[in-house]
Amino acid sequence: MATLLARAGVSCCELAEEDFLAVSPLDPRYREVHYVLLDPSCSGSGEMVRRRG
Repeated sequence: MATLLARAGVSCCELAEEDFLAVSPLDPRYREVHYVLLDPSCSGSGEMVRRRG
C-alpha cells in the first residue's frame, strides 16, 4: 500500500495495518480522521476466472 500511495503522490496519510473491524472509533489515535482508505485482502476469485478462460 505504501508503494501505491507514493506512486499516486499521496503525502498526507498514515498507514495503519490493523483489522478494521477491531479498531474502535473512540480510539484517540483516530480522533482527527476524516477519511479511511481500505485495501481488503484479495480472495483470489479473479484468478480462477482467468485460469478457466
